[in-house]
Amino acid sequence: MLSFIPRAARAAALALMGLALAAGPVHAESKYPNRPIKMLVGFSAGSATDIVARVVAQSLAERLGQSIVVENKTGVGGSLAAEAVARAAPDGYTLLTVSSAIAVNPAVYPKLSFDVEQDLTPIALVGRLPTVLLVRNDFPAKTLAELLAYARSHPKKINYGSSGVGGSTHLSTEHLATLTKTSFTHVPYRGNAQAIAALLGGEIDMVTDTILLAAPNIQARRVRALAISSQSRSPLAPDVPTFDEAGLKGYDGSLFFGLMGPKGMPPEIVNRLNRELNDLMKNSAELRERLQSAGGLELAGGSPEQFRDTLHKEVILWRSVVKNANVTVAQ
Repeated sequence: MLSFIPRAARAAALALMGLALAAGPVHAESKYPNRPIKMLVGFSAGSATDIVARVVAQSLAERLGQSIVVENKTGVGGSLAAEAVARAAPDGYTLLTVSSAIAVNPAVYPKLSFDVEQDLTPIALVGRLPTVLLVRNDFPAKTLAELLAYARSHPKKINYGSSGVGGSTHLSTEHLATLTKTSFTHVPYRGNAQAIAALLGGEIDMVTDTILLAAPNIQARRVRALAISSQSRSPLAPDVPTFDEAGLKGYDGSLFFGLMGPKGMPPEIVNRLNRELNDLMKNSAELRERLQSAGGLELAGGSPEQFRDTLHKEVILWRSVVKNANVTVAQ
């Protein structure tokens, strides 16, 4: 048909067609997401971070209309996964589910090849997982106040287990010691499961564990729970007082979980993911049930900027705790 159009008009029409053809694929490519998304986790399958990632990935995939593949990349306290995301293209197709370890690692591993606050983009804070202070059933102290009194009169006599040097359960207990001006003896294990086994076997006196993993032992009365680091009592252990109720103000050993991406992500993609996650946490009964009841998580939400502020405060806190406790980890 173009052969019947004057030459000048034909040239103009061809140019417009070329622009239209060129614009079509660009527009399609800019529609996010139009292919599967990869979500990295720095810890093993079955860990608290992995559970949160898989629950979020399933609900978010349904909302976005694209599959989200969760990939476990373990090592260096979760930093190998974070490093991989920091080096990924900032197009929204490589995401990272993080725990509090992301804020601890800069203090524990000073030779990291990336900057947690500069090379990653905070997207949304998903929630906080309370931790519980546990002692063996035959330990003399039956309350937090009694435990602290015993610790002050018997410095370094209380042995506590953890998931390893520099781990969250190690540092949260050292944070407790700093706040209360007490001192304990650290006994590191290969994981918190081994530390709990040692507590049950009477090898150690005390362990800090997440409510997610501690609840079965609390409910079966195999251990004694003295306090939980949540704002209110947990439905998984309703008889356990909060640290505030137990007389210790200002202590929070809870772990946070959130979603991050590489530095330089387009604001519209960050805002889209943030908006979808916040809406899910507010309106999806299934997501709330799986994270709160099954996972013990206290949902948070909020803007990317609020998550950035939380991360910054946590980085400062754990640098202080690591310095005060003189914690060193070989890299």
